Amino acid sequence: MDKAPRRITTALLACTPVALCTLLLALTVLPDMPGLAPFVAGWWVLSLGMAGMRWSRAWLPPLLVLPLALPPLVLTMAVNFRAVKVQGHSMQPTFQPGDVLLVDQTATPDRELGVYVLEVEGESHNPLIKRLAGMPGRTVAARYHRLFSDDFEVHPRTGTPPDTWNTDRPLEPRWWLSQPLKLADNEYFFVGDNPPDSRDSREFGPVGREAVKGRVVWSLKGSRGFGPAE
Repeated sequence: MDKAPRRITTALLACTPVALCTLLLALTVLPDMPGLAPFVAGWWVLSLGMAGMRWSRAWLPPLLVLPLALPPLVLTMAVNFRAVKVQGHSMQPTFQPGDVLLVDQTATPDRELGVYVLEVEGESHNPLIKRLAGMPGRTVAARYHRLFSDDFEVHPRTGTPPDTWNTDRPLEPRWWLSQPLKLADNEYFFVGDNPPDSRDSREFGPVGREAVKGRVVWSLKGSRGFGPAE
């Protein structure tokens, strides 16, 4: 009569590490790399399946499933991610020409000041790597060689005193910022971290969500080495 409760207790103990590891991945990895969600879900299902085997132990399933999870990880990376190379000087000093960056193609433009990859019609240097400076509904304006989004400084983000001219990579207004610009519901405004040498939304205007092809999430090679990109 006591075998059923014992089996339930054993199963719960076996599943605990799986649940904890999955929760850890979900909290630390998925916010920055949502494209890994299929891999995390598949790893969790495989781990739970192994946890139910009679020969398993509480700490074994997450470790034993790692070799089995490699093919899904490779497939997920191939489908949801891509590598891009930085060309030009528009994102200095954040990125240098030749840097290789990993882009999560499932990430939507919902992270203000995040670095995104754009494909803009008529732009010969596609893809473009730019920073999200204005969200839908915001008003972007250039003042004192600085860029503001609803009066919040988004370039150069150094806490420059009000009414002070910025001399560090100054931002010229150009065409679309000759006057404060109110962004529509599906409009996003992007600029380079090095505005004097950047062709961005100041020239080709705000872009729609369909032009955003992913967010830069990792540096693979180059000036920043291997690690987080932003």
